[in-house]
Amino acid sequence: MNKLKIKSLKGIHDYFLNNIYLLNYIEKCFRSIISLFSFEEIRLPILERKELFNKCINKDYEIFSKEIYSLKDNNNVILGLKPEGTVSCLRAYIQNKLYLNNFLNKFWYIGPMFRYENTQKGRFRQFYQIGLESYGSFNIGMDIELLLIMKYFFKKLNIYNFLYLEINTIGSFCDREKYINFIKNNYNKIILNKLNINKDINYFKLIDKKNKKFLNILNSIPKFKKFINKKSLNNFYNICNKLNCLNIKYKINYNLVRGIDYYNDFVFEWKIKKKYIYGSNNTICAGGRYNNLSKNISNLSIPSVGCAIGLERLIIFLKKNHIKNIINKNIDIYIISSYNDKSILLGMLVFKRILNSNLNNLKIYNDYKLYNNLSNIIRKILKNNIRILIIIDKKEIYGNYITIKDLYYNKQKKINFFYIIKTINNFLKL
Repeated sequence: MNKLKIKSLKGIHDYFLNNIYLLNYIEKCFRSIISLFSFEEIRLPILERKELFNKCINKDYEIFSKEIYSLKDNNNVILGLKPEGTVSCLRAYIQNKLYLNNFLNKFWYIGPMFRYENTQKGRFRQFYQIGLESYGSFNIGMDIELLLIMKYFFKKLNIYNFLYLEINTIGSFCDREKYINFIKNNYNKIILNKLNINKDINYFKLIDKKNKKFLNILNSIPKFKKFINKKSLNNFYNICNKLNCLNIKYKINYNLVRGIDYYNDFVFEWKIKKKYIYGSNNTICAGGRYNNLSKNISNLSIPSVGCAIGLERLIIFLKKNHIKNIINKNIDIYIISSYNDKSILLGMLVFKRILNSNLNNLKIYNDYKLYNNLSNIIRKILKNNIRILIIIDKKEIYGNYITIKDLYYNKQKKINFFYIIKTINNFLKL
């Protein structure tokens, strides 16, 4: 009889070994940077009322109509697995009345998001994001601060030179409505015929999808920039000037609009340069202003700006272009034993002695298997990134002797158990 095979769901993956190491490394680097800017961490729930996303995300967008995982609880309340963090973070901010604080409120979060979409390289149905959200000011300083954080974060990862920043202004919602009406009244039939579509379309949605046919048509019709109000344009040029002063390099892309329609004015994306691209989508981090979103779920007007980093794409990029500079060792000390339980006990005493010393920050792997032939397993160990190998053999166990190898400098010593810490310190030159 065949056994039942149960696999993980499509687009939902396990994280282990190098992937989890990289995930933790990215988070560690991010924490070291974000703490300098006084952002507070917030932990958001995975489940929300689907009504929350209904109020905040236009139903014309696939993220709402097709991609939200929905379910009912025992009280028939329709719930949704959160597809992004911005809406949940804003809900938490308003629900807990954090806006009563006179200070600017700055939060960051990390966690899984869920979207039922077609999977491809760097795009999964469960994916992880780091998000940043700032509330309480219309001043462009909040927008620029996010870009400054990202610059220092990417420098910390040593990938800043692999990326470039694109920015744009999409004006107000009134500007957008005027532009869409203008296109419908003057170019709708032409566009529908060329695209072979029989119904009205969301032009901003097409731009966001990077529809090549539509982008070709755009070249022959008035640019959206001409419909943007002067205040938004001046605000955008002011941001550009500040970025120049801070030496944050950027490119202006007037077709950059972002994939969700709650954004207004300033938007941006950090992208991988062409020669380092691993797939069809090269965006690592994206965000912008969303000053009107709070009105969708409350009677409050809260100026806001935020962004999110896609960790899967970042991990794939690091593995493809940069992993050797990040993962230089997996295990510092590997302890291996042979013969009997007494050798295992001596190995545990060695482990304890290391933990009680100045070496307790090293990563130690104690192999509890008893090997009859150590030479075979040692050959396998030598293929891994291990600095020090400690061998407890049956010939040495009764004299409390152990063999210690420095695999980096190819040194070996046979020492008494009591000199283990001194010898490791000498090997590591601590």
